Amino acid sequence: MTKRRFHSHGFTLVELLVVIAIIGILVALLLPAVQAAREASRRTSCKNNLHQIGVALHNYHSARKVFPYGANDGDCESMTPPRDVMAWRVLLLPYMENQPLYDQLKPLADASDGLPCRYPENRPWDNASAIQRMVVSEYICPSEQLPFVKTKSGTDLWFGPTLAAISSYFGSAGPVATGPSDSSWGGPDIICGNCVGNLRCPCVTGNKPGGGQRGWYHGQNPGGPGMMDMWANKISTGKVSDGTAYTLHVGETYWEDRESNRSGCFSTMNWMTSWSVASTVWGINTDYVARLGFTPTEHDQFNYETGCNFRSRHPGGSHFLFADGHVEFLEENISDALLANLGDRQDGRVGDFYPGPGGR
Repeated sequence: MTKRRFHSHGFTLVELLVVIAIIGILVALLLPAVQAAREASRRTSCKNNLHQIGVALHNYHSARKVFPYGANDGDCESMTPPRDVMAWRVLLLPYMENQPLYDQLKPLADASDGLPCRYPENRPWDNASAIQRMVVSEYICPSEQLPFVKTKSGTDLWFGPTLAAISSYFGSAGPVATGPSDSSWGGPDIICGNCVGNLRCPCVTGNKPGGGQRGWYHGQNPGGPGMMDMWANKISTGKVSDGTAYTLHVGETYWEDRESNRSGCFSTMNWMTSWSVASTVWGINTDYVARLGFTPTEHDQFNYETGCNFRSRHPGGSHFLFADGHVEFLEENISDALLANLGDRQDGRVGDFYPGPGGR
């Protein structure tokens, strides 16, 4: 009988390289799909956070007949009653199933009211380092870059400690100038964003009666145009004449390291900061650094007026919570006039038009 010999052949080098190349191609094809799926999941979680915030806002309104105010001015004017360091994110905690955290913060707020806010290191509110670093997951979009506790290069004059947990969500102050109109604040090019000169969209620049150039963004004038007015203006659904379904309440922003000199917010991202509102005059995802040609020093000086407005890390736009509780993803190419009109609760304009100064 003839014996058959069987020989075991391994892969040749060429065959192995072909297999590796095929695997590499498959990975290259699948990776974008995996990343897209992860981003879709993050976007869904971010949208759900805004839904939760919307429910809490309306529960707050049901209990108190008004929505929480948006922020607390840092200019330290004497007011009666005295200003409260707490802003809307803290005020909502009991309505977001976080009463214990609110109970820790309330005594710190009471002990800080009336103390000089130009020296935040002297206030118990700012010295509560453990709570300042506490991450409140409902206030952070999962698309934000880790870590969620950020280090700043120094203690800001009004905006809290050097190490604190951030928030991705800012209240809408509407189409208001983000600073006084005098040249020391950069002038209209900075404080009115895309709405410079009222030529493209409204930019409300009201002043303090009988005082310096300050607008609703600074809290001196009661009855500002947005849903998140400054302390302690009371806004109820009855004061939203444009309709709650057509008025922005809360939107996204994101952290950007100040050293990068890229567009983004770093100065008011602390979730406990008393300054937690944004304006609709800067559009969505605007690259203001490129447009204004900021140097790093200028970026640092004007960051809260420019960078801490509505933007997101989601491609193409940003999520917004409307005053009736629904959430929409608005594209970054939205008309400046439409975004400004959506930010104003009572201007009579809900569409994509602006007739210019003095028009209706």
